[in-house]
Amino acid sequence: MAFHPAALLKLLPLTVLIPAAYIGRGHISSLGDELRIILDSLPYLLCLIVMLMSLQFQRGRLLLAAVSVAAFYWVVQHYLQTSLNRNTDALQAYLVLSFTLPVIALYLLLLPERGIWNLQGLIAFLGFILLALACIQLGPRILDINDAATSAAPSSNDVYMLSKGTSTLAGLTALVGIVLLCIRNEEIEAALLGAILPVYVALAFLHVEYISVSMCIAASLSLAWGLLRSSYSMAYRDELTGLPGRRALNERLKMLGNSYSIAMIDVDRFKRFNDTYGHEVGDQVLKLVASRVRSVKGGGTAYRYGGEEFCVVFPRKGVEAALEPIEKIRDGIASYKMSIRNRSKRPARMKEGSRLRGATRLGSDQVSITISAGVATRCPDHPDPDSVICEADKMLYKAKRKGRNRVAYSS
Repeated sequence: MAFHPAALLKLLPLTVLIPAAYIGRGHISSLGDELRIILDSLPYLLCLIVMLMSLQFQRGRLLLAAVSVAAFYWVVQHYLQTSLNRNTDALQAYLVLSFTLPVIALYLLLLPERGIWNLQGLIAFLGFILLALACIQLGPRILDINDAATSAAPSSNDVYMLSKGTSTLAGLTALVGIVLLCIRNEEIEAALLGAILPVYVALAFLHVEYISVSMCIAASLSLAWGLLRSSYSMAYRDELTGLPGRRALNERLKMLGNSYSIAMIDVDRFKRFNDTYGHEVGDQVLKLVASRVRSVKGGGTAYRYGGEEFCVVFPRKGVEAALEPIEKIRDGIASYKMSIRNRSKRPARMKEGSRLRGATRLGSDQVSITISAGVATRCPDHPDPDSVICEADKMLYKAKRKGRNRVAYSS
């Protein structure tokens, strides 16, 4: 299981969004009555937009998260605009939210994304409804079941209103979300965390003026941002290798200036390798090559062009400046020995395979992967990106004709 600490960078918008929301709520009182009415309705509008976009892009968890944020805001506006220690109904509503929020948050974080208009989506939705109803039924009984809850009940005079138990559960939820973000490395996990944390802030500092409207706006904006980012990744990023795909390359080519070089890279004898070891191992080869091409130096940006072919764009670089980083990639891949396990000797039982894995390679073979590359630069004979790519392709096949595992370039 891969772990991606760099995925935590996806949470950077939170470091701006939550403080900005908290600072911005201090200026709401200076707005006119009409603007305040619009602002009070803004969380509902933003959540509705996220719901409609989630339906369009088949993002079931973000849809349920938007429903949760809208429901949270509605409860706060209709039941919690009063002193909690003077109103038993308001206190019970607060306890319901304190109990329901982490449970629903954990459910959405742990739930795998399976879309909406299918059986898995229906099951996820029914599970969400049943869980919410169960929390609503159990929430009002907290004061009756737990005697300590009465003394730990929040007071509107407290600076921090969440109890230790709720705070611990909130911390656990955030920790689970961070771990899942690093494992899955998906924008949706970051968006869910970005919605959960502002809502917790609103619940913890409910006595602060306009805190609920500002934090619910922040939560819905986080969901919208995550939805846009995940949709962008779906459209512009290659799912297998994680590299930007052909569409992203086409967009980049439109923005190139008058000086650039382009390298075309192809895995040598990939079809023979695929036929010998199977498509699953072939996919591992593509991932390996992509990981090396992604780390290209010299200001280059790597893209998956299609199949076993990759493209590297060097803005403001001549052919000489592009040759050295491509040569380093070629040499690094050629010197790497890839182990292929003998599947016929793999234990049938998963536990037995897990015990043996690492102690032995089960009669593995080692193979070498090589690439060939062609590099071309913009010049009067090749004045546009399409012609430069064509020239780089010609150089690529020139390298293959000369024996493969080499780089050819157009001078």
